[in-house]
Amino acid sequence: MTEAAIAPADAPRRPLPGPLLRAVAGVAAVGALWWVFEQTLPRGLPPGIVVSGAVFGALYALNAIGLVLVFRANRVVNFAQAEFGVVAAVLAIEFVVQWEWNFYAAVAAGLVIAAVVAGLIEATVIRRFSRAPRLILAVVTIALAQVLAGVAQVIPLYWKGTTGNTFEVPFEASFTVYPVIFDAAHVLALAVVPVVVLALAAFLRWSPYGMAIRAAAENGDRARLLGVPVPRLSTIVWTVAGILSALAVLLRVCVTGFSSFTSVSGGGSSLLLFTLAAAVIGRMERLPTTVIAAVALGVFQEAVIWNWSNSTLVDATLILLILGSLLLQRDAFSRVAQAGTSTWTALREVRPVPAELRDVPEVRWGGRGVRLALLAGAVAVPWVASPSQLGAASLVLVYAMVAISLYVLTGLAGHISLGQWPLAGFGGATTTLLYGRYDVEILLAMLGGAVVAGGVALVLGLPALRIRGLFLAVTTLAFAVTSATYFLQERYVHWFIERRIDRPSVLGRLSLEDDTTMYLFSLAVLLGIMAAVRGLRASRTGRVLIAVRDNELAAEAVTLDSTRLKLVAFVISGALAGLAGGVYVIQQEGIFSDAFAPGVSLLLFSMVVIGGLGTMPGAVLGAIYIRGAQFFLPSGWELIASGFGILVLLLVFPEGLGGIAYAVRDAYLRWVARRRGIAVPSLIGAPPPDVTVPDAPVLRGVEGVVPA
Repeated sequence: MTEAAIAPADAPRRPLPGPLLRAVAGVAAVGALWWVFEQTLPRGLPPGIVVSGAVFGALYALNAIGLVLVFRANRVVNFAQAEFGVVAAVLAIEFVVQWEWNFYAAVAAGLVIAAVVAGLIEATVIRRFSRAPRLILAVVTIALAQVLAGVAQVIPLYWKGTTGNTFEVPFEASFTVYPVIFDAAHVLALAVVPVVVLALAAFLRWSPYGMAIRAAAENGDRARLLGVPVPRLSTIVWTVAGILSALAVLLRVCVTGFSSFTSVSGGGSSLLLFTLAAAVIGRMERLPTTVIAAVALGVFQEAVIWNWSNSTLVDATLILLILGSLLLQRDAFSRVAQAGTSTWTALREVRPVPAELRDVPEVRWGGRGVRLALLAGAVAVPWVASPSQLGAASLVLVYAMVAISLYVLTGLAGHISLGQWPLAGFGGATTTLLYGRYDVEILLAMLGGAVVAGGVALVLGLPALRIRGLFLAVTTLAFAVTSATYFLQERYVHWFIERRIDRPSVLGRLSLEDDTTMYLFSLAVLLGIMAAVRGLRASRTGRVLIAVRDNELAAEAVTLDSTRLKLVAFVISGALAGLAGGVYVIQQEGIFSDAFAPGVSLLLFSMVVIGGLGTMPGAVLGAIYIRGAQFFLPSGWELIASGFGILVLLLVFPEGLGGIAYAVRDAYLRWVARRRGIAVPSLIGAPPPDVTVPDAPVLRGVEGVVPA
């Protein structure tokens, strides 16, 4: 070594660059954390488990990146991210399995199809809702998830061709990291995902379109004023999300087989939960943090399975991670949620019958006649329906009860919940426990179920004091997945779940053993719930709930306790759902496996939106539509019908089925107003020439008489 190469002892040392220093610190932290887990976990944390978890975490990262990109572009949580590329993926798989295509050619074709499908969906569907409330756009993504999952299930059923090929990576590779043997599929995932992530990062950082996407994500309206082609950028973002989803599905099928594909196409709530958890940890905007979080979640999942052979514990932990991330970063999420709010519009509530027409005989008796006709038709169902149809009708009534409870929470209080069905599960489990194990009178047992479900809803509503909007929906979805996989499973909480009960007799007199009696009992409970909610809507509590929903700051300015009112809405909604759960377990004679799957909660929320968020009867109509599609259509097609029905309805008539019914009512009221010569500005705007406008009334105030 030369003398010049030896630095003086007192020469100042240059500090490490910031990114390099952070990288070194990160590696050191990861190493220290691994050593702690290796020493403390029952079976340790072998390196192979870490590598295996990194593989699955990398696949979660692909979907999480797509989720974050879509949120930054449209300020909506894309609940269809797990299914967004599933149609293209199943086509690529069929190209190999049925037509014996080359593996790489089929994957390339699948990714192209994913790009085309995603771009078409954005241009024809998402763009139509660009100025709709984020609530409605979130439901659109739920509908898209149903349509795409349904198509993915239907395609293999109608495919014709050879069946001798398999979808496998076409090269040989193997290595072992104790205690896991990795094959070519793992090698492909470890090689492809980092390249894709780095390429996407380079695109967003240095390309003109990438910089424009980041600019438009900050403020869509301002970007439009500056000439940025926001619609084109949105198409690019959704296209990238579709490609990432398809790639994640294809790589996952290679690694774990077709069972993972079935999980994705069938709804993929657990997969979506991992994706959401990683995105939430990354604040729905930080891609590097999101990728690191996804990989860490994958390692966490594999570590739990290695040590306890139980993946359910992972689902139970994810809700704590999501909730903790939302609460600890609530200020950042508030800013993220508020960005771009100028592109939002408000939901419109269905108006009541105008005061000018309420006492008109045609209106008063016409309304009563319609109600009596509907009631008579509902009562007559047992005498015209087959046994299977009668059972389906009873389930429609139960779903309608839960949908009405969701109307209280969403329509009146303005909170989004994707976990309403598990509340019915807690109510039903309590009912079966009290009646089946302790022989409590069934009505008291159902009341106990309502109380327990209301208490659970109260706990679920506590985060609503800090978390709002779509992020609360993420929390409730995590609650739905956790409840379905853990809290409502007999093998974990056997002291709470009573699997089988006999249909009881109400007050020892009315036996519910007969299907007809069971249906009429369900109908009676539904009518009671509808009457109670109608009274709630007309009461002071209902009015102040709507006031807090519309303008919380103004409501608090007039001394309304918004905190208490939010929790009241959750408790009432949960109690009604628990009561419906009691009817459900009586009708089903107990709780069977997967009775309270999280996918039902998504369908229930869709029911409310299909029916119309501003109307309670619309929730019943939505339940009839969704359940009817499930009953009459084969597997796969019922998902297409429900999802496509939501899209068509929201595109053509955004106020839902209830809005259509009330539009017919308004047309009748206009006819009555013209016939009677009554001016009703809220219905007909300016009165026609032959209608006499009465003199303007006066309002007497403290200062005297002021014209209205």
